[in-house]
Amino acid sequence: MTDWSYLLLSGSIYALGFLGLFAITLLPLRTFLVLRRNSYLWHASGTGKTALLVVALVAIAAVSLSIPPLAKVFRCLTETYCGANRASGWFFLAFIGVFYFAFELFSSVVLLVARWVSRVAT
Repeated sequence: MTDWSYLLLSGSIYALGFLGLFAITLLPLRTFLVLRRNSYLWHASGTGKTALLVVALVAIAAVSLSIPPLAKVFRCLTETYCGANRASGWFFLAFIGVFYFAFELFSSVVLLVARWVSRVAT
């Protein structure tokens, strides 16, 4: 029988892998929607401008950090050798999922603080 730590680790890798699979499309789309939805912060205060610029920079960083694992996933799908074991493709997708999760978490916190500061300032 398999122990719980192994099940937790493999389950989290698969969950992040599925998130990474969807994040390939979601990251640019969510970036556009987040910036468009919160565009009123650009005129609200200097903190709002800074928050939108930080979110845009974090999105650019997440997309640029996702490119090498995405290339490895593409190689896994098109070549015979994928990596050290069968789960290498899932690891690469899990990295993309981590980048997407970090983007969502960071953008939510930064924009929440910017909204709070702009509400206090008015």
